[in-house]
Amino acid sequence: MRGDGLTTRKALLVSAGFWTFGVLLLVGSLYGSVGLDQFRHAPTCSPDQVFTATDCRVTVDATLTALTPDQVGIDVGGRQSSIEANLHGPLPDDAAGLPVRVTFYRGTAVHIKSGDLNFDTEDAPVDRTDELRFAGLFILIGGTLLVGILALRRSARPADSP
Repeated sequence: MRGDGLTTRKALLVSAGFWTFGVLLLVGSLYGSVGLDQFRHAPTCSPDQVFTATDCRVTVDATLTALTPDQVGIDVGGRQSSIEANLHGPLPDDAAGLPVRVTFYRGTAVHIKSGDLNFDTEDAPVDRTDELRFAGLFILIGGTLLVGILALRRSARPADSP
């Protein structure tokens, strides 16, 4: 066998690489929702723990001070806070002064709700299980098919072709 073609050894190495990466993603999918589970089972914060990194959550009343697609300003009992968000679609023009309910987790605002507004912030724990599982299966199946197709093409070529 020539060194510049797809040898059996190279095909096995590439296939093993795809399988390793795919299996890692599938294993990661088992743990993809750990952060969300911790959030859901976190104890309720006491009032003095709202802005601390304590492992607890609480929903409090607040007032919107600003609202843009990437930033949300809130006032919680006189304390101003700016939160990163990723909002799509039309936003109300008169958001300043709007009363909202804000859920804090580990001292960070993770969810804001008021009337038509209902969104998670960039700091919200998320469930990545489905994305990781899909990516893992795609890489396992796609990598195997790719290596198989390349091996079949190589074996179908005449011996004297480059």
